[in-house]
Amino acid sequence: MQMGKRAAMTGVLAATLLTAAPAAVADDREESLGVTRERGHAVVCQAERDGTQVSLELYENSAFGTHVSLSVEADGTQYGGGGPVERGLFDRGAISGHVAYSELEEDGAEQRIARVQGSYEASGPRVRVREVHPEPWGEVVTKGWRTPLAAEVTVDVLDRQMRLTCDEAFAFDLRVKRVGDPGADERAR
Repeated sequence: MQMGKRAAMTGVLAATLLTAAPAAVADDREESLGVTRERGHAVVCQAERDGTQVSLELYENSAFGTHVSLSVEADGTQYGGGGPVERGLFDRGAISGHVAYSELEEDGAEQRIARVQGSYEASGPRVRVREVHPEPWGEVVTKGWRTPLAAEVTVDVLDRQMRLTCDEAFAFDLRVKRVGDPGADERAR
């Protein structure tokens, strides 16, 4: 794992999470059109200290739930973990949660728990968003607002606390229309 390549992909992750998931929550009329109202937060952070590299991605979407991804490399060993999280991570300016992770190259490796904590606040004015992304089944049209955030995040991993730098952090309030969404007909029934 090369942390530089992983950091370069963070923008792609945020865009993918905002547009690629199938529609899940909408009123009856909009549901048949493949339309969702999506509100949430996305924060992507990383750090390198004393030979340990950490990458953390936090994503919360009212339509698709909360997801976490953690990658750690220390002394030539790679660790990773994450996935869906039952409880939210973002609450009125505070970030708090736990992530299970383990050594990637060892089958049946012991699971460890990383503690994530921090804070966030708006760091600029809302920005109008209008994006169109082609998908194999049709277009995804996103309209709404994105608010940049300043986030301070630490993670306790491998018996040390790492303060992370969060280069990508924003809140969003979007209306997402999936034209040609193959699940729209099924959801309309």
